[in-house]
Amino acid sequence: MSTRIFQIRVHLQDHGTPIYGDDVYGMNDWNKALSSRRGITRPLLHAQRLEVEHPVTGEIMKFEANVADDMMSVIKAIWPAGETVEF
Repeated sequence: MSTRIFQIRVHLQDHGTPIYGDDVYGMNDWNKALSSRRGITRPLLHAQRLEVEHPVTGEIMKFEANVADDMMSVIKAIWPAGETVEF
């Protein structure tokens, strides 16, 4: 596991907003519910867009990814009006 993912997980937990599905820093009752009701067995952590500088060329590389279907189903269940929010 990368150090950055670890840091994100620890900081979010420290601020009272742990990542759903995170077995180490998450909330056990939520994780059990996600697993039993929705079959989710992974941390629901997503980056919609990443930009990094290529280490050799210096070119800015951009990557984008849609929210996974399992994550979107949880978002809609928790926040039904979430369709109007850009994810």
